[in-house]
Amino acid sequence: MALASIFAELKGLVPDLSIDSINFLYVGGGIAATFAVYSAVLVIYRLWFHPLVGFPGPKLLAATTWYETYVDLVHRDFPERLARIHEKYGPIVRVAPHEIHVNDAEFFHTVFATEAKHRTNIIPPRGLGQEDSIGSTRSHDMHQLRRKPLDKFMGQRNIVRQQAMIHEEIRVLDQAMVALKGNGKPVRLDCVFTSFTGDIVGRLACGETPALLQGKDFSPEWYDMIRGAARIIPVLRHFPQVGEITQKMPNWLVQTLVPRSTGFRVLQMLGAERIARIRADVANEKKGAAEDGDSMFHHLLRSDLPESEIVSARLNAEATSFMGAGTYPTAATLIFVAYYILADPKIEGRLRNDLKDVMANFDHEVPNWEKLEQVEYLQACIKEGLRLLRLFRRKARISTDLDLTYGNYVIPKGTPVSLSPYTMHIDPDVFPEPSKFKPERWLAKDLDPRMNRNLNPFLAGSRNCIGMHAAWAQMYLILATLFRPNKTYRLKLGECDESDVYPVVDNEFGVAKYDSRGLNALVV
Repeated sequence: MALASIFAELKGLVPDLSIDSINFLYVGGGIAATFAVYSAVLVIYRLWFHPLVGFPGPKLLAATTWYETYVDLVHRDFPERLARIHEKYGPIVRVAPHEIHVNDAEFFHTVFATEAKHRTNIIPPRGLGQEDSIGSTRSHDMHQLRRKPLDKFMGQRNIVRQQAMIHEEIRVLDQAMVALKGNGKPVRLDCVFTSFTGDIVGRLACGETPALLQGKDFSPEWYDMIRGAARIIPVLRHFPQVGEITQKMPNWLVQTLVPRSTGFRVLQMLGAERIARIRADVANEKKGAAEDGDSMFHHLLRSDLPESEIVSARLNAEATSFMGAGTYPTAATLIFVAYYILADPKIEGRLRNDLKDVMANFDHEVPNWEKLEQVEYLQACIKEGLRLLRLFRRKARISTDLDLTYGNYVIPKGTPVSLSPYTMHIDPDVFPEPSKFKPERWLAKDLDPRMNRNLNPFLAGSRNCIGMHAAWAQMYLILATLFRPNKTYRLKLGECDESDVYPVVDNEFGVAKYDSRGLNALVV
């Protein structure tokens, strides 16, 4: 109808115009020529007149983002290529037409700054159904408004206070391992860890557990869904329209056309159902009922946020973000660390010995997370796992208040400036043999202070990971439980090897190869 209307208007302007008189080959050629001229002008502007013209780097990256798109989707190794670009051009490069990348840990806290230094915006991800979540909020001021009601709830003191919730899940995990002892059936520890973190995130977010850990075989469908959802991230990074379109489609059609994106839809539905119940609870409280419920969404709905910030669509986006980001990154770190503990008798032996005293009374009382932090070798194992696993993808911030200066370069305010935590984590000058899992490196008497400076798995500044304390608590408690010496079972590595857990794919965080067998273990 729209085309017919346009054609009718054209016919009114040109009386002799008819459909038969149009040479569609010429029309197509004209459109192609217009696009070519536009593209040429755009490239000329980016290469010779753009404010970032004076920064070093390959001309191809300065001219277009299509090269990175091609590498991300075909070769999946852009972070490694970026490292080689820095070797050639130096610590600061123009990595995209409008973005600067810096490979210098000393500059990290200048970019990932606190509000006291300067405000920071981001370029929010699109297509994930999380556009209105805290982590995807573009402007600094709106981000702070949305985050403030949860800073205390997700803070270290409150997570310590809520440890009983994690302890309950720890008991479920330990009893499940006891029940599996000696049956000869492999246990998918990757499913175990993903279900555990999913249960904790569910309880933190909504005040109720999805009971994934109690599902058959530890709910492998949850692990598969999370991994499947993560696999679509490289596509959505460059073509967010795919996600935006699929969010408007029925599930059966999404499953048929883009099967890997269905996981995001399920996450949205899970969050929406629970938020609706919590909204009803809080509405009853306002009518005189006693407060009942201590979850993230209870806090948000009781807060003084404006009504526009607690509408269902925004809270559903928050649920999708919190459940996705809170589940797999923590589980992936546990998978990675547990593999190396099981694969190396020396690591496992030392860890068991160091856990002997603090876990001695486990049958009667699960130890406090803060006590486990004092077990230096356990802390070293977790740090080494975080160093090698977490963030492949570079992360950017936009200084809105002032220009940033790096050496002789002045980066105009409003420019996205990124760093790659993973590159900092594998810097061979700071971490000798950087690709090896060596917990003992963190226990050296003459510890290089640059090691802690370079380790930034949860980022920093006013936009650091809001769930990092919950992640730390789970990692300490799960590993201490499974590898304590005074228990009736032991875990033995099953049919898998390092390639099944080592991060090689950039899905924002690093994941193992797509045909991974997972982390298999026997309970003996």
